[in-house]
Amino acid sequence: MATQQSSRSRTVLYLAAAVVAAAITAAVVMQVVRAYQNQLEQATAGPEMVRSVVAVRDLYMGIPITQEDIAVRELLPEMVPAEQAFQSIDEVVGRTPRERILANEIIRTERLARRDAGIGLNALVTPGKRAMTVEVDTESGVAGFLQPNNFVDVIVTIRPDDDNIEVAWVTETILQGIKVLAVDSSLSSNEEAEDNRKNRRRMRPSTTLEVTLEEAEKLALASSKGDLHLVLRSDVDITQVEDHGPMVINNIIGLAPTDDKGKAQPVRRLPKKSDEGPKTTVEVIQGSDVKSEQFDASGNKIESKGRGRR
Repeated sequence: MATQQSSRSRTVLYLAAAVVAAAITAAVVMQVVRAYQNQLEQATAGPEMVRSVVAVRDLYMGIPITQEDIAVRELLPEMVPAEQAFQSIDEVVGRTPRERILANEIIRTERLARRDAGIGLNALVTPGKRAMTVEVDTESGVAGFLQPNNFVDVIVTIRPDDDNIEVAWVTETILQGIKVLAVDSSLSSNEEAEDNRKNRRRMRPSTTLEVTLEEAEKLALASSKGDLHLVLRSDVDITQVEDHGPMVINNIIGLAPTDDKGKAQPVRRLPKKSDEGPKTTVEVIQGSDVKSEQFDASGNKIESKGRGRR
């Protein structure tokens, strides 16, 4: 009898141990399954997306942004510029683009004018600078290829004010790396602006440049006294380049003197009339009239110096 009870006790213990082992095994399997499920969900879910405001159509300079122009989209974090993108439409509506923004492009702070800058051309001018319009002919305006946001150098061909300069015309680069704000009355390079330029082809074209106050004064004087030429530059090459002084006709045909390094020497001044040597005065009497004529050392007449009656 005691042997049977002992045998039953061992059986119960074995069953209990089996049940406990099965429960532990089941728990371990469940944990492994859940871990794999979490990894699978993370793999299929992808990275966390970032809300960003993008343009739904092309946006042009100087034209305020409306609610229909933009939308909020979920983008990958690596596609969004750090601290430059907007997350709310209200932050963008009413702002003015400083340059063209293409459809589906992220709206960045650097592409928009200040909210208090207004609309139109004044919103595009960098603080501390001025917008100045100059007239140029088709050839001087790079044959109509100039577009807003291009960079140009400004060259002037002008008559010297000083009569002692030995040449009649000089050409000089007066401004370098100047940003083009507008061409004619267009702030953008879209097809509509191109049609407007064609309709105004009989008028003399104009270009609006962004300059400092000193550059504006220099440009105003040059445009009123000489002929302006705009030279198109690459957008990635707007550094200041050292020139070799005013250019004259003799520089072009190789008659201008050069220094030891092959650089053209600067334009020389003619000697002042007081340094031209001795002068001879001759009185010419014609009836009752008396005239005084002056001649230089070579016998060339200089001027008439007065008239009197005898």
